[in-house]
Amino acid sequence: MDKFIKSLIPIACALLLVGCSSTGKIDYMVAGVGTESGNAIWGRSVVFDDTWGIPSGAVECCYAEAGGTVSLYDQKFPEKVAVEWLDKSENRIYYGEVAIDKAGYKLAKNLPRYTWVSTGEIETNITPYLIIGMGETGEINVWLTNARSERNRIGRVLHELGSGQAQWRENN
Repeated sequence: MDKFIKSLIPIACALLLVGCSSTGKIDYMVAGVGTESGNAIWGRSVVFDDTWGIPSGAVECCYAEAGGTVSLYDQKFPEKVAVEWLDKSENRIYYGEVAIDKAGYKLAKNLPRYTWVSTGEIETNITPYLIIGMGETGEINVWLTNARSERNRIGRVLHELGSGQAQWRENN
């Protein structure tokens, strides 16, 4: 009996580790894109976990703010994002992939409230925003926040969940 129990312990530990390594589902969240002000780009693709993404198009503003967005229901919190964009000013196509910190799932489930400046009202219906930032020299950032932007809000948080440097090729 002791041998049987001893053989089950490593299996139980392995199952526990596998279970802890993945992220859980989020009931509702919003994913968006942004770039530095004055750096107009054309988003070609933003794809999470090789399965779902944000519609592509013009992105003109604002770093660490959710520009063009997509709403997501009952979706697994992503573990990676692959992006590709065209920077017309440099005539370059940037592309890259960034791993997303698995701690983001727990942060998304426990984002704090914020206060509206104009009314003093405390916002209790907090939506997690996952923002992908694309910089003018190929930086890729992934942020999690409790509000689309900081305008008219006190208490907005911004957690960086990943970053990386895109590669580029000439736009022929």
